[in-house]
Amino acid sequence: MQTIMKRSADFILVLLLGSILLLGSCSSDALDETPSAVSTFITRYFPNIRLESYTPTADGGHKAKLDNSATIVFNKDNQWVEIDGEGVTLPDVLLYDQLPPALYSYLKGTEQQNGVYSMTRDNFYYKLTMLDTVITYTIATGAVSYPGQLTGEEIR
Repeated sequence: MQTIMKRSADFILVLLLGSILLLGSCSSDALDETPSAVSTFITRYFPNIRLESYTPTADGGHKAKLDNSATIVFNKDNQWVEIDGEGVTLPDVLLYDQLPPALYSYLKGTEQQNGVYSMTRDNFYYKLTMLDTVITYTIATGAVSYPGQLTGEEIR
């Protein structure tokens, strides 16, 4: 009787371990399904955060929603065009690496680099959403402006 119970316990243990291994190998992170440029970007600037969803946008790009974190919109060339911290400031290293040097220097000089909640870019502008204002950087002129300012301030 004791031998039968021991064999039954061993069988259940092997079955349980096999099930765990099988289920673990079948699960895949959504990040594995993204282009390498996108996965590299996400893991570099938002390490250890799970990709909740990755959905197409109307213009051929994709929207990546990170679990309890940022939402990032990528264009069809897998370059970011919008990053929303969803109420949390964006990482300083992201700003340093992804903003034009003159714009980052402006933020640092005004001690605002830790206050960027979202940013967008296109071929003409970078727009940074702060707690109570929006800073706009014009690529062609290097001017930075914000509401209430009469003219752009040259920062090159």
